[in-house]
Amino acid sequence: MSKELSLIAAKAFPALSGSSLTYNPEKNVYLTLGYTSAAGNTYFKAVRFSNRLAVYYHIGQGYLHTFLNGITLFAWNGQKAEIIAQKFWGGSNWRCFNEYTAKEESVRMLKDYLAGQAKALGTTVAESQLLEFSRGMIEETHQKLLR
Repeated sequence: MSKELSLIAAKAFPALSGSSLTYNPEKNVYLTLGYTSAAGNTYFKAVRFSNRLAVYYHIGQGYLHTFLNGITLFAWNGQKAEIIAQKFWGGSNWRCFNEYTAKEESVRMLKDYLAGQAKALGTTVAESQLLEFSRGMIEETHQKLLR
């Protein structure tokens, strides 16, 4: 990752600037320091980002499963990161973590956000185009940003 992108990420995404953050190069993901609940589950965030988007997976590690509690999408507005979409699961509605399904859910969330933006602008964009564009943006967060 370039030095410039690291500085932008630290300012835009505070979770990326603390000493409690580790980077897993094999999965190309940042992991926040977890905390353990009274029930013995550990909770943390897995963060991926590109120069336009950040995807936070809210993850829990139980004794039997790793589960996905939620997803938050951030976009850079030129000055700061803004939440553009959020979805949470919990209670009896929890989901086992699966990289593919988490990625696909992120794509759908971004597509829905973009569809809403198009509607607000009075523009119609084909769903297939929104889906393709969203998939590309989420895919960018999975690619290593080395120079």
